[in-house]
Amino acid sequence: SQVQASCERIKSTPLPFPYTLLLHRTIYLFCILLPFAMAESLGWLTPVITAIVSYTFFGLDEIGDDLEDPFGFDENDLPCNAILRTLEREVLAALGQTDLPPALEPDDYVLN
Repeated sequence: SQVQASCERIKSTPLPFPYTLLLHRTIYLFCILLPFAMAESLGWLTPVITAIVSYTFFGLDEIGDDLEDPFGFDENDLPCNAILRTLEREVLAALGQTDLPPALEPDDYVLN
């Protein structure tokens, strides 16, 4: 019950909007100003390096948005149903029952 309460606390605690807004604006500002800081030292390589750095930062921002809510039915979310089914099978096996529900199988390589 303590683990369930912890998971519910994670699920019900939203990330405050100002944190997300500040992160987005900081990334945009950094990526806009980056070419000006690197133009003198890198010359014609500035757009390439800026594109690589920007892609990395925007990718990390999207990963953070995707991992913000781990409980759901998206492909990258935790497979809660499969975890609960495994727990159910283990408890029933510990109680001596032999007629166990089937384990959940992945659907298109995704375990829900």
